Amino acid sequence: MVEDRVTNIEPVCLASTETEPTRLHRDFSARQPEGFTPADTGKSELNHGGGLRYFKSAEWSPDGTTLLADSSDHHIRTYVLPPDLLDEKQLPHQLLPYSVLPSGEPTYASTFYPFFSLQDPSSALFLSSVRDHPIRLASALVPTSVATYSLVNPTTEAFITPNCMIYPSALGGTHFLTGSDSLICLFDVSRSGNEGPVSWMPTIPSKRKQAVGGGVGMKGIVSAMALSPADGGILAAGTFSRNVGLYDSNGAGQSLGTFNISKTEAVRHIGGCGITQLLWSPCGRYLYIAERKSDGVLIYDIRVTGQLLGWLQGRNALTNQRMKVDLVSTEQGNSHSIWGGDTDGFMRVWQDPSHTAGAQEPSWQWKVHDDPVNSTVMHPVGNIAATTSGQKRLKHHSSDVPEPSPITRIDSSLKVWCFPCVGGSEG
Repeated sequence: MVEDRVTNIEPVCLASTETEPTRLHRDFSARQPEGFTPADTGKSELNHGGGLRYFKSAEWSPDGTTLLADSSDHHIRTYVLPPDLLDEKQLPHQLLPYSVLPSGEPTYASTFYPFFSLQDPSSALFLSSVRDHPIRLASALVPTSVATYSLVNPTTEAFITPNCMIYPSALGGTHFLTGSDSLICLFDVSRSGNEGPVSWMPTIPSKRKQAVGGGVGMKGIVSAMALSPADGGILAAGTFSRNVGLYDSNGAGQSLGTFNISKTEAVRHIGGCGITQLLWSPCGRYLYIAERKSDGVLIYDIRVTGQLLGWLQGRNALTNQRMKVDLVSTEQGNSHSIWGGDTDGFMRVWQDPSHTAGAQEPSWQWKVHDDPVNSTVMHPVGNIAATTSGQKRLKHHSSDVPEPSPITRIDSSLKVWCFPCVGGSEG
């Protein structure tokens, strides 16, 4: 319980999609490409009243101007923030999508081009992996695919859909990495079409290597990846089977080791049944691991592969739904915090989690939604956060059948918040 540690300073909602869509955004000519106009949302906008469609996740562009949101109706929406976002006279601003990219199947993963700039439309790009389709490189400003990349099973000739992707700046914007079933692939963005990845890196050894004692590797769907901030960084890859593998040379090198997180002291306290997210500390020493059906986040010391340092508890995310967390650090990098939402609509903060071993309770919490907060993403600079909410609900034909949810008000929304300066974070 953290009620006695809740801050009295409430966050301010700067913008929200919940506002009634009476008009489009005001003029954004100071921040948008010439000739660009908002998308006509019309029927494609989320149906808040019906609750049948909901936001699944969001992420910030590297320049902090744009949000990319995936929703359960298989649409990816781009939101460009207004230049007067912090103008108190206009709060909360109305958020409507500037571009809507539809898909026929669910999106498994998405990631921005690492050198995204709203002032340079040619760089305003993102990748997305859609079930049973090639990977798409698309414009965030207009619903247009720029290129596609095929990942095909050589035996069945069926498309392999990556469950996670990263497009790190460390690779110079020319390459990106994908994770799928026991496989990590490296793609060259200049090799589009049917050429496939430039490197296939199975996470389990071949049958030949197994026969000569080559090790067991890491079997399972690669569901999360993260690259450490150090030069020639270490790639951490996690699986739904609760394994973590480490690879050097930004993921292109050899395996540094694997470990399993299922048999630790933390399991008795916070549970967990499959890795959904990995985050590196700013110093590159610690790895944060988020899972499905977990009440917290694991902290591992990577200087000693596989050593559990502690865990964050009180997260209240005991659900199969992906619940994205994020990390905030000061400019000096000597302090950082983990931010995450829960199934009851709260956002919580754990300050300096790597400074203490064992269990840690949240330092602050705020009520930000009336449905599960399934995505918490922090602005690249300052105490600005974006949150998305919503959950899958059964559609009943009879009003006598109640919906299986403890929350009475449906809240399927994207919101942008300004938070108080907590724990020395710099705004």
